[in-house]
Amino acid sequence: KTYNIMDDYRLIIKRAIVSGATLGALYYSFQMLKELGLVGRNEWKQVGSLHQLFIYPVKGCAGVSVKQIDLDKLGPIGDRRFMVIDEYGGFVTQRQEPKMALIQVSILPDKSVEFKSQSMDKPLVVQPVTKGPTRRVRVWDDQVDAVDQGDAAAEWLQKYFGRPLRLVGLGEQGYDRPTSQKYTPGPAFGQTSFTDGFPMLMISQESLDELNRRLATPLPMNRFRPGLVVKGCAPFSEDVWRDIRVGSVDMFGVKPCSRCKVTTTDQSNGVPDPAEQPEPLRTLATFRSKRHLGTKVGDDVDVFFGQNVCHAGVGSLRVGDPVYE
Repeated sequence: KTYNIMDDYRLIIKRAIVSGATLGALYYSFQMLKELGLVGRNEWKQVGSLHQLFIYPVKGCAGVSVKQIDLDKLGPIGDRRFMVIDEYGGFVTQRQEPKMALIQVSILPDKSVEFKSQSMDKPLVVQPVTKGPTRRVRVWDDQVDAVDQGDAAAEWLQKYFGRPLRLVGLGEQGYDRPTSQKYTPGPAFGQTSFTDGFPMLMISQESLDELNRRLATPLPMNRFRPGLVVKGCAPFSEDVWRDIRVGSVDMFGVKPCSRCKVTTTDQSNGVPDPAEQPEPLRTLATFRSKRHLGTKVGDDVDVFFGQNVCHAGVGSLRVGDPVYE
């Protein structure tokens, strides 16, 4: 047979194609296994520790500082399991009612929920209703089923706000609210309660310190309503954390948190900053915009502070727990 150098070239090309396809398939398979949580990291680097923990029993009302939180598939147990709604079933927060900040909510030993405010004659105690008829309510673009918590709660809220509002809570069955598939990794539970979109918000103390360095009047952490406050890292390190372990619970940093006008409300008096360009949004716009961060998330006018977090396991988080990345 006559030797033809083109035959060698063809053979080399065929082998390269087969090898490339094999490598591509292996890489794709690895990524799929990683996404499913079947392979993962063997080494973790401590990047800080849990400095503070907060829960917000009723969406929009005052937060509660705690030493420990327990997680179920929706996130911290006791966090945003209740929500105030208007007559159309839409969620109500400090965006519409800034004085929600002045409602102190406590979970009592018998699991009942107590509402207090200095402007009300007496507190409201609600025995959570988790069974019975549900009604359709709205949290942003999500429609979910919730259980009405009764007329006594509605009367207390109407007296406080001066308009008809009702309290709803999660039922024992039927509640389903997936987090955004666009941002949620495969191993995560991918469910959340009445949060804005994800189970937890993580902010480092150093990030707040850096923001306060730029502000004329420093602000407390409660302006930003995080669940997890980390300490011991560089400012805004949480921006780039993707695979996270807090104590023994695996988590994922999924999306920077765009901030709204709730951050401009003083949580101690329920009064928003009256300035035309209120703080901290004005200062955040100078160094934490979409352009500054180079993120594809949000709109050009958005500013970001904190990282939304999903979790992949149940367990407990305690103040002082190490945080790994």
